Amino acid sequence: MSDLPDALRARMEELDARPALETVRDLLGANVADAESFDEIRADQRRLAQVSTRAIRRDLAALEALLADPPSSPGSLARLVGWEGNWVLDDPSDDAAAQFLRELAQLLREVLDEADGTGRR
Repeated sequence: MSDLPDALRARMEELDARPALETVRDLLGANVADAESFDEIRADQRRLAQVSTRAIRRDLAALEALLADPPSSPGSLARLVGWEGNWVLDDPSDDAAAQFLRELAQLLREVLDEADGTGRR
């Protein structure tokens, strides 16, 4: 990262410092909202990992942080998945939304494991 221009390095540091909720919101809006299935999300993440795994690692860290310390307001996770992720859950509860986010985190772990086997970082 030290070889990068200052502006790019600063932007990367800014993205890394964002609150987990904002990062997950962006992940859901950009990578989940238009997807038809987890298979489609996985394929998109695999394509991204062919170039760089940095954003996937950041997204995974944010998911893990959010799941470790979820918002205390009832319905927050359900709204996050439903609104930002445009994902309809059979059970529109926070528990079901947390399970969805755990599955998404597992998907990202698997993509990273695959990419680590190819030497991508």
